[in-house]
Amino acid sequence: MEPRLRTMRALVDAKDARAVDTLVRGRAVTAVYRPVQAQRRLREGGRTLGSRLGVYQLLQTLPLGEWVPLEGLTERERCILPALPTWTRRRRSGRVLRLADAPVRLEALLTRADTWVEALDGACALSRVAPRMAVCPPLLKDRDRACWEADFYGVGLAECHGEDVRVLVNAPTDVPETVAALHWRLAEHVHRVVVEHETSSDPVTPVPQ
Repeated sequence: MEPRLRTMRALVDAKDARAVDTLVRGRAVTAVYRPVQAQRRLREGGRTLGSRLGVYQLLQTLPLGEWVPLEGLTERERCILPALPTWTRRRRSGRVLRLADAPVRLEALLTRADTWVEALDGACALSRVAPRMAVCPPLLKDRDRACWEADFYGVGLAECHGEDVRVLVNAPTDVPETVAALHWRLAEHVHRVVVEHETSSDPVTPVPQ
């Protein structure tokens, strides 16, 4: 299989993109991301948002950097508000200001396998919480079918051989609003993995340009 760096270079067009290996829904993936330095600084000292989905849903409801009257929140949102870590928002005179946003911009989740079916199955299992790309060895007679299925399921598809990486189907970059909170929670997970790698002997890999 093509080395990871060459694959990244062919699939991602972002100068500050980086890659880190992790597990998502129990599957090994390579997360391609761009760091958000201001949000990284906000999380210094081990600050985390946790896993409660309602916290992410509420934060996304609040416009970033704008004061919002508490009376404009729903009853459910007012109940969740005390669960927001203090570093994520400010409260003053019956208003709340959101400070936190996703700590990384997720460009893609890459799944690799020895066959296009296995690679595509792995990508589909991730759902649409982030752009997905299935990477496999060169396709022969099944190329048309593989491209059709990848397009049908909203998954990018690329084949690798030696130094050649060929994108057959581009990965949709939009994330449905219905999974936006899950997308943010995944971004928090990727950020934590990156921080853990930076404090260990296994460095985070920059994407070459």
